[in-house]
Amino acid sequence: MLIRRTAGVWSIQFADGQALEGIDQVLDEYGSRGWELVSLQPQSWGTEAGQYGPYDVSAWRATFKRRVIDGGSAAASAAGGGR
Repeated sequence: MLIRRTAGVWSIQFADGQALEGIDQVLDEYGSRGWELVSLQPQSWGTEAGQYGPYDVSAWRATFKRRVIDGGSAAASAAGGGR
């Protein structure tokens, strides 16, 4: 997922055109859906001419993971019905 800063506000853009603003809101939303943030890396940045750092990040690439549960066999094993 790409988190961009536009007019000083961090946000993500969904495929349906809706946006979610604020880095805390983005991370909270994904966390509430069972996603865990794995890494956050600068995707694009800029510096002043001749400047080597610090740089101004304008987009971050966020990587999330979520546990996949096999509905049938996991439920049977948990209930003691596994073979």
